[in-house]
Formats: sequence, C-alpha cells, structure tokens
Amino acid sequence: MVKSEIVDRIAKERIIPRIEWIDCWKGLAIITVVVGHIVNPVSKYIYWFHMPLFFFISGYLYREKTDYYAFLKKKTFHLLVPYFSFLCLFTLLQYLPLIMDSLQQKKLLAIDKLIIPILIIIWKQLYGGANLVLWFGVFWFVTCLFFTQQLYNLLYIKFGSNNWLMIKIILGCYCLAMINYYFFKNIIFPWNINVVAMALPFYWLGHMAAKSLLINWRILILGIIIFLAAFLLDTGSIIYFNFNMKNTTYGVLIFNVVIALSGIIITQQLAVLLHNKSHIGNALRELGSASMLIMYLHQPIQITMKNYPILASEGIRVIGALLISYIIYKIIINYSIMRQLFLGDFSIYAVVETLKNSKV
Repeated sequence: MVKSEIVDRIAKERIIPRIEWIDCWKGLAIITVVVGHIVNPVSKYIYWFHMPLFFFISGYLYREKTDYYAFLKKKTFHLLVPYFSFLCLFTLLQYLPLIMDSLQQKKLLAIDKLIIPILIIIWKQLYGGANLVLWFGVFWFVTCLFFTQQLYNLLYIKFGSNNWLMIKIILGCYCLAMINYYFFKNIIFPWNINVVAMALPFYWLGHMAAKSLLINWRILILGIIIFLAAFLLDTGSIIYFNFNMKNTTYGVLIFNVVIALSGIIITQQLAVLLHNKSHIGNALRELGSASMLIMYLHQPIQITMKNYPILASEGIRVIGALLISYIIYKIIINYSIMRQLFLGDFSIYAVVETLKNSKV
C-alpha cells in the first residue's frame, strides 16, 4: 500500500475529528506530572489536581463503545502491552545486574539465597499498584485508567440514558473512595484497582464537560480564585489539604473534588489559549502526543540524573526528563514493533508518524 492510499484510508476511517488543543492540554498535564515528581516546594499543590486531570481528559475524549469485547481488546493493547513491556524492561535494568553480580561472586551458593528475593520481586511487580515505587512509581495510573475506562463504558452503555441514575452511581463511587480513605487506607489493592472509585467521578465529569467546557473567562477566574483560596488556607494551616490518588489520600470531603476541578479548569483554559501560539502551542502539542511515554520514562531519567551532581538540580532534571523522553518517543514512532510494545499502537493510524518522517 502506497503512502497516498494509506492516508486516504485513514481519512475515511477516522470518524471523530481531532480537537486541536487537546494535545496542548495533555502537554500541560504531563508537565505538571514531571514537575510534581521533581520540584518539592510545589509538588503538594500539583498533586491536588494533576492525576485527576488525566482521568478528566480521558473522560473528555470518551465515546461510548457498545462492542465491549472490541473495546476491551483495544485498550488491552493500548494500555497493558506498554505496561508489561516497560515493567519487564525496567525490572531487567534494575535487578538483572545485581543478580548477575551476586551469581558471579557467590557462584552456586547464591542461587538458593536469590530464589526467595527473586520471587518476591516478581510478585511485587505483578501485584503492582502502590507497591511500585521509584522507576515504577507511575505504573499504578495505567492499570487504574484501564479499569476505569472499562467500568465506565459498561455503566454508561447500561445506564447513561438516565442522568439521575448515573449521578447516583458516580456519587456512590465517590462515597466508596472516601470510605476506602477513612477506614481501609493501609490496604494495598492489586493494580490500585480501589482508586477506580475516585477516578470514575473525574472521568464522568470529563465526559459530561466534553460538550460545554470551552474558553470562558469567568470559569477561568473562578478556578484561579478557588485554587488560590485553597493554597492560602493550606499554607496558613487553617485547613490542611492533601491529595494523592496513588496512596488513596483524598483529603477533605468535597473540597478534594472542587480543588481538583479548579486546577483542571485552569489547565484546560490555558490549553485553549496557548494552542494557537506558534512556538508554545507546538511545544505543548509535541509533549502531549508523547505524554504516555513521558509518563513511563521521566522517573527513571530524573532519578538517574539525580545521582550526578552536575545534573541534580530540579530545573535541569525537569528539562532533561521531558526532553530525553520526547527524543526517545521520536525514535520509537519510526519502528512498528517498538510502537506496539511501548506505545500500544497497533492501529493503522500509527503509520502517520512514520510516513511523516519517510522519504518514500
């Protein structure tokens, strides 16, 4: 199939037009994630909204899929294939040198001593969720997003026509999340599946906002006022706000959603405003298109950089994590097997980036 035929086929098959500023929004979102993991003075406040933002964006882009099996298959390839690919890659990079070194030094005696630690490592990696830290610290989000998408699609197909029933279901999920926070916070669930209860309300809000959340100065000002008020209350030790989805730390009832929404609104409005600004818009779009790969790679990169004094400053690590991840992304999109393993892209649309960089 020649280039023109592929492009024509893509044009015919693409039903939903791409929203130009969405990649800018994703770009802002992934910047908040990277900054939140590196810049300590502001990380607490970024945590108030940066992961709810990703679930909100995913809900914003949701379109109902009546073929459950096809949707499950598509998201399994798109989310879980990269999940296990990076899980295996990072595990090998971190633990294989240690195991090989132990075997070389202790020879056969090391085998018995290594069996239990190896089994523990394997179990921990497969169990996932809050068990995974450092290089693997963001992996919980991928599995949580996968289950959130599947459950929401099922709920929406079954009950979406009844708005009040959907509201009751989402409120029920939120109540379950808060119960988890107040009474079962120390229980680590596999793949952070319990966090789905908090993710679903933000996913639903994103879906509901898809037809109405446009540029609006009043909404932007309201979002800024709410977030600034929360900041002042927290820094003044009047009300302590703490929100961390991974660790099921949800903070103050109701306020957690309101504050997260204020941050979401601010970033969305900024994305709409900035996407037409040539250099800034292009940079954000590029980061947005690579957001999932940056999600996986920024922690290993910035943690490694931290070990070298010349690269250890927070600003350098933020830039390095974004830039190096993006460069790796641009390399990966040129090879189909790498796109499939690390981007979960098995669709015909994956050929677009290759064609852009091809001279054929």
